[in-house]
Amino acid sequence: MLGLSQLFGKETIVGLDIGCRMIKIALAEAAGTQWRILKAASCPTPADAIRDGIVVDGPAVSQAIRDLMRLNNIEANGAIAAISGASVIVRHVKMPRMSETLLRKGVRYEASKYISSANEDSMIEFEITGDIPGEDDKMGVMLVAVPKEMVESRLNALSGAGLEPVAIDIETFAMQRSLIDLDETAAVGACTLALLDIGATSTDVCIVTEGKFALTRSIAIAGDNFTGAIKSISRATEWSDLEALKYRVDMGAMMAPDADPEALALAQAMQPAIDELLREVRRSINYYQSQLSDPTNSNLPLGISAEAEESSVAKIIISGGGAKMQGLAQYMTARLGVPTEVWSPFRNPSIHSEALTADVLEHDGPMFSTCIGLALKELSESASKPAARATSKPTVKAKAA
Repeated sequence: MLGLSQLFGKETIVGLDIGCRMIKIALAEAAGTQWRILKAASCPTPADAIRDGIVVDGPAVSQAIRDLMRLNNIEANGAIAAISGASVIVRHVKMPRMSETLLRKGVRYEASKYISSANEDSMIEFEITGDIPGEDDKMGVMLVAVPKEMVESRLNALSGAGLEPVAIDIETFAMQRSLIDLDETAAVGACTLALLDIGATSTDVCIVTEGKFALTRSIAIAGDNFTGAIKSISRATEWSDLEALKYRVDMGAMMAPDADPEALALAQAMQPAIDELLREVRRSINYYQSQLSDPTNSNLPLGISAEAEESSVAKIIISGGGAKMQGLAQYMTARLGVPTEVWSPFRNPSIHSEALTADVLEHDGPMFSTCIGLALKELSESASKPAARATSKPTVKAKAA
């Protein structure tokens, strides 16, 4: 089959983050050994078009993507999208040593030994991560199992928008790429970070140790829960008005002894939902710690154990639309006892974003973490000089047949 560049003269690929509430798009280009973001824009996702991570109204989503590209003068012929959710399984395992070709032929059978959901309704991908010290007959493998319906619904939405699907990535992989892998100045070294992507209906937790992806988990508590929490004390009845109010709530009021009574009341109304999320984040961190103490049965990457330097979570990084909430990082630091910061891909010195509007740069950066990671996937993997700490991860290839 002819490739994109043969058909259209030049392959131009956008990153598309199709969320339950918002669709984000980004167009990037290589700038030497760094990258330049040419366009970044967003629009609301059509109502009820996505359910449980599956695009259930493909034509509406396709039309929204076409309109978003037209309004922002974005021309492209290919796209990379992503998936996430509790049904997306990523796991590090030990397997009998074999060639990549042999594993490719029997990956479904091998995966079924470790992932109960690896059935005929799943797509399976993998990456061989290396040798296992002291076990010459085994090798480390990162497995990814995703529902076919979730992948195919996104492929159809992209095709319907006139874009050739290039690949379907995992959202946490894309987020790690934009915030950490491609930032040569990020001092991750021997550090362990917990990345939280707070979306509308779910929060993805990704733990990265020494620059290596360790584990991920999806939590069904996110921005919509926070919005709903303030409904009981607000005069607003429309969801859009409640959403706007949410971003005016300052969770820092919970730590301020002289906080304005109205500001404190709003923060207190939202507190139970946020605390519920933080309990699940703490459980995720505790699970990671338990894996460290049992390297024999661990689901973590090779070489990561309790003996590893700085194996405890040293910092929490929040991104996604929910990260735009005022005082959230400050509140999380106080509740979890772990320094928490809001990160944006636009603060990465390897990513040049001068072409974007001040509003996007100043207010929407955290919301574009996954989208920018998708836009940079093909560019970073084909760069002549590999980016610092950029690691290969399984991807669902989506080239049209």
